[in-house]
Amino acid sequence: MLSASGVVAQPNALLPKAPEGDSFVSESLKSLKYDKEANRLQILDQLLIPHETKYVEVEGVEDGFSVIKKMQVRGAPLIASVATLSLAVALDRPEAAELDLEKLREFVKAKCSYLLSSRPTAINLSNALNVVLAFNADCVDEYKSGLKSLIYSLWKDEKVENRLLLHFSTACVLANFPEDRKLNVMTVCNTGSLATSSLGTALGVIRQLHAAGRLQMAYALETRPYNQGVRLTTYELVHDRIPVTLITDNMAAAAMKLKNIDVVLVGADQVAMNGDTANKIGTYMLGVLAAYHKIPFYVVTPSSSINRSRADGSTITIEERPAVEMTTFKGIPLAPEGVNVWNPRSTLLRRI
Repeated sequence: MLSASGVVAQPNALLPKAPEGDSFVSESLKSLKYDKEANRLQILDQLLIPHETKYVEVEGVEDGFSVIKKMQVRGAPLIASVATLSLAVALDRPEAAELDLEKLREFVKAKCSYLLSSRPTAINLSNALNVVLAFNADCVDEYKSGLKSLIYSLWKDEKVENRLLLHFSTACVLANFPEDRKLNVMTVCNTGSLATSSLGTALGVIRQLHAAGRLQMAYALETRPYNQGVRLTTYELVHDRIPVTLITDNMAAAAMKLKNIDVVLVGADQVAMNGDTANKIGTYMLGVLAAYHKIPFYVVTPSSSINRSRADGSTITIEERPAVEMTTFKGIPLAPEGVNVWNPRSTLLRRI
């Protein structure tokens, strides 16, 4: 976890034990379902939340690309899991059935390149695909079975890393405050179980604070233009009976001043080696406002979100989303036809 206020010593605070297995994520909040024996992948369609809970079959790489690009799944750790698992599914499909070892390697390389283009900002995806591409074996059967086992391990490892991240991140946050202090926490976008295969990153810390009896209120920004805060973050917190107050994005400064915000927690699409962070649009705004109000600001992110090939964030690609996401709502026009639109998905927070 990265802190805008520097390194914070980990206290000997009593924290909820990091839960084991999948039982800690409720059935309705599982972002994906994967059956290893059947090699079957389903994802929770997040575009339908909160009105409907529906799982969609992912029958190969093309489906994996589609659900990522359409934002039916989102969140950097989850994107990597869905992409690689969709490749595992594709290995059992007819298109890969008759390939010799060399053509199978070429098949995997091409599919990885295609998947990478679905979300260039999320470095977890690139890191996971690089691990996949580095795998090799001496025959087709060993290559297929070994690659599927590797992909399954990547998914399980993400769960383990998430538990450790939350345990130590929560301790790091609590080190700033007296033991009897309940905290008002602000967050943007959705960084919970719907963004990972576990409890989440920033929202996972909020869950841990609540479990430890240390959360007063979570303040969730609506997160325009795709409204992940409105649709997803509040859905998760209300479902788990965690106190949450929804605010519009342009209320953040007023809330910091008038609602006594203690700490700001955000996730990350990727982090450069110097700490520069690319994340959902609105993150830069919160960083500036937190600095002005002298509020601790933390980026809660796993090591898989670190881009070790970038010394700083100056060359991180910022994805721009279609204008229609801003100019319409469920197909209903909100803006005059022909208006110029700038709709970056992410923003860059530079480490000072």
